[in-house]
Amino acid sequence: AAFSPSLTQIAIPPDGFSAASDAVHPDVACGDSTWNGARCWITYTPYLNSDPTWENPSFLDAGSDTSWMLPTGVRNPVIGWPGVGAYNSDPDQAFDPGTGRLVTFYRRVDGVYNNILVTSSGDGRTWTEPKLAFRELNHNAVSPAVVFDARRHAHMWYVKSGIGCTASATSVRMRTASPDPGQAFEDAVWSPSVGVQMSQPGFAIWHMDVTALPRGAGFVALLASHPSTSDCASNDLWLAISPNGLKWRVFPVPILWRAMAAAKRLGIRTWYRGALRYDARNDMLHIWPSALNVNNRWNVYHAQANFSRRLRILMAATAADQPSAERHTLSRGPATIRAHMP
Repeated sequence: AAFSPSLTQIAIPPDGFSAASDAVHPDVACGDSTWNGARCWITYTPYLNSDPTWENPSFLDAGSDTSWMLPTGVRNPVIGWPGVGAYNSDPDQAFDPGTGRLVTFYRRVDGVYNNILVTSSGDGRTWTEPKLAFRELNHNAVSPAVVFDARRHAHMWYVKSGIGCTASATSVRMRTASPDPGQAFEDAVWSPSVGVQMSQPGFAIWHMDVTALPRGAGFVALLASHPSTSDCASNDLWLAISPNGLKWRVFPVPILWRAMAAAKRLGIRTWYRGALRYDARNDMLHIWPSALNVNNRWNVYHAQANFSRRLRILMAATAADQPSAERHTLSRGPATIRAHMP
């Protein structure tokens, strides 16, 4: 009842490569003020027929939370197809507070590695040549999620999946980077990865996004997770919080799930990677989940709800409060879910 009343599908203009409006992996970056004509900018990947050939990072500006437009002078995708034997996916972006540039990371998958590449733009129209930030063996760097602080210190979380979408268990890793003054993020050196205490007994985290709360109050994550007995075609969406990015509390009930009335009304088969943003001016949490519908089309949606009230409800929840369809799924796995700060 919190998020579903505002759940609205977003119209995505067709990109110039797939010529379709199917979209997945959205991420939203908003500046403190207008940047090149808009305050918020979107990256996403087209995904016609769930074919990774089309899955190349593209770029839109946000006239509003639900109205996304092709900027003048932009032809999508802004990152081209990498060729036979490889594909792109999972873009994530943030504004660099030191340079004012919009920095985009994405995952290029080849036969051996998940390569996390970085590019940036000062105007949303011309982008630097992508450079390698780091790489992991397939599929150990899924869905990178980056946050920059005011000192240009970057945190990046990603999912270590191993075998990919069918993994019955996954883990989350984190790296950091702090470019020198005047150094671009394309040239930053990333730390070795460290393990993150973020788990969902009975579920496997598949994709994620993270946003920072103001005044050093910690982080909020949006997780697309599926039952350990299933795969990423059976995702629901969950929230998690952390004071430091390393120790996370994952709440035991989803905020959007496959069997909810709003999902049935929209014909949604599975929820997928989404973006989130916290607006401190009115204590609102905005989310933009992507989802696959019964017609095998990929769409992006928007929903919002008061964050503090939702957080109080989630902190009081137990596994017994899960929707009945989720409890039925869990009956094949662990009997209980414990959600607490490690």
